[in-house]
Parts: sequence; C-alpha cells; structure tokens
Amino acid sequence: MIAFLAESVALPSNTPIPCLICKAESAPELTFSGTVQLAGPGRIRVFDGKTHRTMGFIVPAEFLGVDSSDGTIKDAAVSRATPGLLVEVTYRAAGGHNLAMRVLLLTIDQCRALKAAERLSDTRSECPD
Repeated sequence: MIAFLAESVALPSNTPIPCLICKAESAPELTFSGTVQLAGPGRIRVFDGKTHRTMGFIVPAEFLGVDSSDGTIKDAAVSRATPGLLVEVTYRAAGGHNLAMRVLLLTIDQCRALKAAERLSDTRSECPD
C-alpha cells in the first residue's frame, strides 16, 4: 500500500489564482409595474391591479433614481413617487429582499407602449389597467 502525504507546495509568485468572487455574476435586473401604494424613506410598495400582486422594495438612503418617462423628472428622490402614480420599478433580488435600482414614473399609455416593446425583446411586464 502506498501512502500519500499531503504536503504544502509553494507556488511561484507569478502563478495566477482564479478569483471566484470576481467572476460571480450579479443578480439580474427585473421589473415590476404597478401603482404606488407607499413611498417613503427606505422603501416603496407597488400594487399591480391586473395580477393583484403587491411588491415591496428597499430603497437605499442615497437613492436618486426616480425619473419620469417624459423627461420632466430626473434623478429625484423616492418621495417623488407619490401614492397613486403608475411606476415601473427596476430592481434586483438579493438576500431575500428586493433592492430598487430605478423607479420610472409612467402614464398608462406609456406603460402599454413599453409592454409592447418588451414583447419584442422577450421580457415580461404587465400594465395595471
């Protein structure tokens, strides 16, 4: 029987070591459209009347990602997304939480146009009629 001994072998200092953390993919960006129910410091909650689904999102303290689709509002705080407005939230799911990346204020016609364009790119979102 041959016994194998585990020995530490020193690698040359120029040996590349793969970085598993560096190559880890970040969570994909997802979207959710609906009517704002609550928007305040640190959070926003959106209700989709078509699917009767509500989603909550964590909003970072320094978040300035509220834009309007017509360009009149740019890089605003989450307080600009007042209850009752139609929005599309771009978010990432991480650690069991949904982190808001962007909030786009929409009209219902803009939502329908966006939904039609997304069908061409094979992504899914619904407009809350």
